[in-house]
Formats: sequence, structure tokens, C-alpha cells
Amino acid sequence: MEESGRVYRKGNWSLHETMILIEAKKVDYSRRTQRTLKESGGGGGAGSSRPQEMRWKWVEDCCWKQGCHRSQNQCNDRWDNLMRDYKKVRSYEASSSHDPASPSYWKLERHERKERNLPANLLPEIYEALSEVVQMRAAMAEKPQGGGGGGGGTPLVAPSIDSEDSERSISASPETKRKRGRTGEESSSHRHLGVGSAISKCASIIADALQEGEEKEGMRHKDLLGIEQRKAKLEETKSQVAAQSMDGLATAVNKLATSILGLVTARVQKLQK
Repeated sequence: MEESGRVYRKGNWSLHETMILIEAKKVDYSRRTQRTLKESGGGGGAGSSRPQEMRWKWVEDCCWKQGCHRSQNQCNDRWDNLMRDYKKVRSYEASSSHDPASPSYWKLERHERKERNLPANLLPEIYEALSEVVQMRAAMAEKPQGGGGGGGGTPLVAPSIDSEDSERSISASPETKRKRGRTGEESSSHRHLGVGSAISKCASIIADALQEGEEKEGMRHKDLLGIEQRKAKLEETKSQVAAQSMDGLATAVNKLATSILGLVTARVQKLQK
């Protein structure tokens, strides 16, 4: 399909085109988040969202400037496929990291990936670029909620624990102090690991929820475009039928006129005899 004089490229996406699309989506998320914060004054998202087709038209324009000549529908479809493949690989990598018997996705052969219902040819550079986008979206999603409420619980508890350990260590033996020091370090390490794991899990859940919402909006956008295309096709068919009807009517009138002229001519000739 051509729009505004543009001739869109068809066929498989190249790595260069895919990286341009990912970068365009990264910029799109950033500008939308900044606009949301600016319009809402940090207090909500009122008036922050634009129609889905407006977003993808912006992405198309951004890609077009970088030499990726794809339509907004092509960009939308490609992005949905990329995120679906990314989530499959991310989920597999997370589960295989806890199972020594499961090799990493990047060490699997093509047929082994297919056997595990994984994408056959997701490239590492594409996966890393998508990871950056997902992490950026998760970070941006937390900003409006930010302020002083999040992440303050653990630091507040730490001083009281440290103070209590300091008081008890005055009368403790050197060996006891060393044991308690090691235990405290291990406990602190476990707490940090637990907090880091919880933050990572929350970021992943937020990113998945955002992606699911965008996928639903994308489906609605495709449905609307399909309806518009069917309406345009119907109007075109009606115009063709009307044109054909007029052509048929003109042909019939011409035949009738020819027949009448033939009869009149024959009548005149007969009278002249």
C-alpha cells in the first residue's frame, strides 16, 4: 500500500531495519512518558494518551527518516512478533539459569530451539536491544509513582540493627565478634539479593503488563484499519458497478437508436419506390 507518495518495502526485515524500529520505539516511549508527566503535572495520566494509530504513524515517520521504509502496519506487526519472541527467550533463560541441565538459549541448535517452542533465529543484538527497551519502560512506569515512598523501608531498618549489634559487641569476645561479623555480612547480602530479585520481578511484571496493553491496542488498531479498508473496497465496488451499469445502458440505447434508424431508412426507401 502507498500513502502520501511513499512506496513501502516488502519482504523480510533486515537486521538494520529491525534495529531502527527498536530505536524508534525507545524514543517513542521516552517522548510519551515525558509528555504524560508534563501534561499531568506528575499527578496522573489525564490527557496523556494518543490514539494507537497516531503512535504508529509517528514510529513509521521516525523509521522512514532513518532509511527503514516500512508502513505503520508493518512496524506494528514486526514489533508484536519481536516482543513475543523476546518474552519466550527471556522466560526460558530465567528458568534455565536455575537448572544446570538446561543449556542457554544461545547454545541451542536451531532444531533444539524449535523442539522447545522457542524462536529459531532471534539474534543476540536484537535481544539485548529489546531488553534495554523493556527495562527503560519499567523504569519510566515507576517514575509517576516515585517520590519519597518507594524503596525507603530497608534503609530505615538498617541503622537500628547496626546500633544493636554495636552495643552487644562491646562485651563479646574477638571470636564471637568475627562470627557475628560474618553472619551480618551474609544476612546483609541475602537481604540485598532478596530486594534486587523483588525489584527485578516487579519490573518484569510491569513491562509485561504494559506490553499486553499495547498489544491489545495494536489489535484494535488493526481491526479499525481493516474496517476502513473494507469500506473503501465496498465504495470502489459500488463505483465500478455504477460505471458498468451506465456503460450497459449506453450500449443498449445505441443499439436501439441503430435499430430505429435502420427501420426508418428501410421505410423511406420503400416509400420512394
